[in-house]
Amino acid sequence: MAKHILGLDIGKSGLKAVLIEAGLRGGMRIVAWEKVEITGTGGVREALRRIQEIPVLTVPACQISLAAKGFSFRNIKLPFKDRKKILQTLPFELESQIPHPVESVMIDFTVLGQAQGSDLFTAVIPKAEVQERIALLADYGFDAETIDVDTVPVAARLMTAVPGDSLNLLLDVGAAETTGVFFKEDRILQVRSFPFGGDHVTNALSGALGISFAEAEARKKRGDTEQAVDRITEACRKFFASLKNTVSSLRMSGLVDEDPATVWLTGGGGLYRRLAEELSRFLAAPVERVNVTQLAGIKPVGGDDAGWDSMIMNGALALALRPLAKGPGFNFRQGDLRRKGVPLKFDLGVNLKWAGAVAALVLLLAGGDLALSYFTDKARLDRLRTETAALLHQNFPEVTRVVDPAQQFRAKIAEAKRFATASRGATSGGSVLDVMKDLSEQAPEASDFLITALVFDGDRVDIRGEATGFDAAENIKKALEKTGHYASIAVSSSTVKQGSRVEFELKTTLAKKP
Repeated sequence: MAKHILGLDIGKSGLKAVLIEAGLRGGMRIVAWEKVEITGTGGVREALRRIQEIPVLTVPACQISLAAKGFSFRNIKLPFKDRKKILQTLPFELESQIPHPVESVMIDFTVLGQAQGSDLFTAVIPKAEVQERIALLADYGFDAETIDVDTVPVAARLMTAVPGDSLNLLLDVGAAETTGVFFKEDRILQVRSFPFGGDHVTNALSGALGISFAEAEARKKRGDTEQAVDRITEACRKFFASLKNTVSSLRMSGLVDEDPATVWLTGGGGLYRRLAEELSRFLAAPVERVNVTQLAGIKPVGGDDAGWDSMIMNGALALALRPLAKGPGFNFRQGDLRRKGVPLKFDLGVNLKWAGAVAALVLLLAGGDLALSYFTDKARLDRLRTETAALLHQNFPEVTRVVDPAQQFRAKIAEAKRFATASRGATSGGSVLDVMKDLSEQAPEASDFLITALVFDGDRVDIRGEATGFDAAENIKKALEKTGHYASIAVSSSTVKQGSRVEFELKTTLAKKP
């Protein structure tokens, strides 16, 4: 039985839908497609409603992508290759590198290499954005099976047809944003979003000629832009400069060691002829247009004469082809947002006695398996808790009462991290060792100085100690002032203990390094 797959490419100005039919013998064909402009107050909802009204496009599942500008992309290296360990470690590695709390995001990755450990390219997005898109589609009867990053499916399809030994750059030029995908040797190296699109060209044309946006858009589509070439070129070159800076940044980071050998264009904004010409001159590289129908060897219903434009429909078609492709990609329909499968229906016939017997046997076996699994998992959990408690005592012997060893371990690690952060002295450049060294070298031997407490807080150090007499604190203060390492030193208290010992407290502020 043939399988039908729907790709929905939801952009700022339009929604494109492509339905393909994949046969059992590997054949594919486009059986339906539609493009709807997103305008007015209805926006995306009105566009989805119009797609919903086309019976052939109402299939159980769809493939979608989210705009790249909503993601944070990072290149990460880990010292192991096991996928389970990678998934467990990534949140901790990314926690300090992303602008959102790690517990509120979703993470996926592709592997760049595993010669020594794992070189990963990660994508991170707030979970709320994924939930919102799933809910929006569900309102109109669409269930997202795959949620990828915009333009990545087109890049994955393009990888099958270009030389793998050179750096390629795919630019998906939309109405207001452009997504750039850098790839080489079937690996996605980086994804960037740029605030440039076809509307920038239209606005430049409108401003240069003093005409409305709608009229300027019509002239742009006709290619009638000669009178505003300078203004349009200026708008484009700001974008080109950002591209060049991005390439330089990737080279400096060691991620790439060459400029793009070829630049590929897709998206409606890429239809403007002069954009390709100027881009080729600026980056000194050939610029080609992408045609996914040719890459996949399939044709749309009705052909180009029916209004199919590959530059506009590439994204939706690549999404529809995604379940059949082998290239790299992401999927944020994961975890507790994973798609629930369609319930299976069985025809048990009319022999209800046999059906009941089979059902009872299945339930009995399932119950036995569940019980066995429960006791096996409980034994393993108890063993892990015992091992964790032993490790906790081994590394933190001061912990005498163990309630939740894993949580206590995390608390101790967090405490150590805070202490390490404070010890780095981000403000002053000082450290605990520097302060201890000064006290050891500068405190007069005659004072018989004994430190009883030391609190280090960024650029402040509070020292509590004991010495042989009342003058000891002042002598130590004067000795420390001579080092030039302290912005201020004050003796806050001095009390007599038993015998001749005096207890006092020094409050110091470290001097900032030039």
